[in-house]
Amino acid sequence: MAKSTFQKSLAKAGEYIDEGFDLSDPQLTDRAFAVLDKLATCKTIHDEDAVLLHYFRANAFNNRQHHEGLARSWQWEMEHLQSELLELRMAVRHKGFEKLDPIRRCQILTNLGSKLNSVGRPVEALHYWDKALAIEGRFAMALFNKGLGLLSYADSVSDPGHSQLLAAQAHDNFVAATARDAVHESTENAKLVPYFAERAKDISTWLNVTSANENLEEEHSLGRSRAEKAYRRWCLEKRLFLNPMNDLGTYSIAAADSLVLPSITLPFDKVGAMPPTVFGLFNQLKQEFTTARLFLFEGMTADTAHFADKGVKLINTLDYPSYGVNVEKARQGYRMTYALFDKIAFFLNHYLELGIPEKKVFFSSIWYETKGNPKPIRPFFQDRENWPLRGLFWLSKDLHHPDFQEATEPDAEALAHLRHHLEHKYCQIHEQWGVTLVNFDDAEAEKIGLHVGRHDFEAKALRLIGLARAAIIYLCLAVHREESFKKDGSPKEISVPMLADTWDDKWKV
Repeated sequence: MAKSTFQKSLAKAGEYIDEGFDLSDPQLTDRAFAVLDKLATCKTIHDEDAVLLHYFRANAFNNRQHHEGLARSWQWEMEHLQSELLELRMAVRHKGFEKLDPIRRCQILTNLGSKLNSVGRPVEALHYWDKALAIEGRFAMALFNKGLGLLSYADSVSDPGHSQLLAAQAHDNFVAATARDAVHESTENAKLVPYFAERAKDISTWLNVTSANENLEEEHSLGRSRAEKAYRRWCLEKRLFLNPMNDLGTYSIAAADSLVLPSITLPFDKVGAMPPTVFGLFNQLKQEFTTARLFLFEGMTADTAHFADKGVKLINTLDYPSYGVNVEKARQGYRMTYALFDKIAFFLNHYLELGIPEKKVFFSSIWYETKGNPKPIRPFFQDRENWPLRGLFWLSKDLHHPDFQEATEPDAEALAHLRHHLEHKYCQIHEQWGVTLVNFDDAEAEKIGLHVGRHDFEAKALRLIGLARAAIIYLCLAVHREESFKKDGSPKEISVPMLADTWDDKWKV
């Protein structure tokens, strides 16, 4: 099919999608799918058109959610929603994405962020809205949707100070979306400016936005030594502090892992002399996360060999391998990070009293019944109105669902596969420049295990620990939501507080 003919058909599918949404007409959406399915069979598809195929299919799946009344549903497993997410991700990862018009790229990234936010993953949603704004900082729909995401985030955190700072940034994004020079993708969207302004006004009625922003920008110490300052700057830049403020940027106020569980309410017959076990479980999650993060930092930023490597005799295998304590720190950091997900599942099984035998508690399977094809979601989770808990469910798909693994961006592809080789098999990390010089295909019969370039490994390690950070934040937010259910359900019952102090940094020897 000629390029011009292909594009005309693609444009026609877009018209069907828009009209199908505006008129709530499923038949028009079906026509769009018929055109898109036919175009997908073409032998030659230009890169830009292939990206648009994914994008239009995503919009068509979004239509079907609206047609079936599922757009605002609390269902956790939704076929059309999953398909929309996959199509958007395939559009972003396609090699033709960078060839698209900047505004079209902003549209795709904005939609992907909004869809992740809708399933309870605001941390990752902010990442995609920021990517859109890095392309065009005045793109109104990215600004507005980022504002909505920040408001949802603010409503979910238990710390009032954090909530106010998140809401203040939401206000600023709404205001930016109303600016005269804001870029609108269509005249229809431009008509939403009064609504954007109204959302900003709503926040300013209960929050001193100027004061909140001043608190956010106040300078805080990053430590005394040069090494500590370098470490904390690195964590801020990579957005790896367990602190919602780090999702707002590299503000020094965020340079501490201040995230803690909210107050926990328990029946009198389950309260002992010590604080509830969940606090110890969460402490351990945080400690292992921060240790893994330090290992990755040291392994990725070291510029000299460690003294422990002296005298360790190794054979030169002529394939430019990466050896040394620093590399092993990065490998160990990856393994420690991956193990956190099953420990999050262990936490949920205990806290939510799911009753799953400990040996069968895994992040990949905790959500589902043990029998059935396909296995149904456990009754506890079905339609549960816990936004960040649902976010953990959808995050688990990134690690364990084959379609999501294939559709995600290259630096997050096959994270479980890499972990399996690091933990149980053979994974050789090579200097990246060496991989381009060595043709491994010439010795394919002798090559065993998984071979990965050092830069590729480090990119995957950073993506993995970013996912782990998001998961721990969602866990904390989910507990806060569960505790609100308890308060709503028994407002007249008497409660007795048990105060718990914090562990002093001087005791961490």
